[in-house]
Amino acid sequence: MDELMYTMQQAEQLAKGFLREQSASSECELALFEEDEYRGEKGDFFYFGFQGAKYIATRNDDDFLYGPTCISVHRLTGECGLLSIREMLSSDPFDRRSR
Repeated sequence: MDELMYTMQQAEQLAKGFLREQSASSECELALFEEDEYRGEKGDFFYFGFQGAKYIATRNDDDFLYGPTCISVHRLTGECGLLSIREMLSSDPFDRRSR
């Protein structure tokens, strides 16, 4: 029996909801990058890059947030989580090393 899997668009909506929850406990509004280069899928996960909404709007380095800036969404369960820097380097979710 085939299991239902989330699409990239559905996973993106889950990631946006997850960011809204994260923003509620933070003084900074968070948002996903709109560019396709900050979206990826590998194995069982979709990946989305995010930053502070102010940085995304202005690209001003003074508004840049440091720390985890990538969300993973499991394609079967829809579970969302923040990736640590170590996890981002090991999984290379946006194929940065191959460029």
